[in-house]
Amino acid sequence: RFVQYGKSNNEHKLLLLEAEVKSMMGEKDDASKKYQLAIAAAEKNGFVHEQAIANERAADFFLRNNDESKASRHYGNANSLYLQWGAQGKADDLCKNIPF
Repeated sequence: RFVQYGKSNNEHKLLLLEAEVKSMMGEKDDASKKYQLAIAAAEKNGFVHEQAIANERAADFFLRNNDESKASRHYGNANSLYLQWGAQGKADDLCKNIPF
């Protein structure tokens, strides 16, 4: 019962967790899809900070899997979203430590 009421609050978190598990299990295609679904769900429900985190985690995934183009795009999205959320320090740290 609570799942239905809280779906918009938690769907993106579950999808991100599933993406991380798929990534660790080596299921790259499924992981990629779950990251995209997590990002879309966070955006749909207005969770800018969670959308930023999902983009950063997706970028890390793509970087580990030698897709620098997708990694760069997701790091850029994460940076913009962190700034939109007001997390200047996190955005600065991302720029300093991740060359995208």
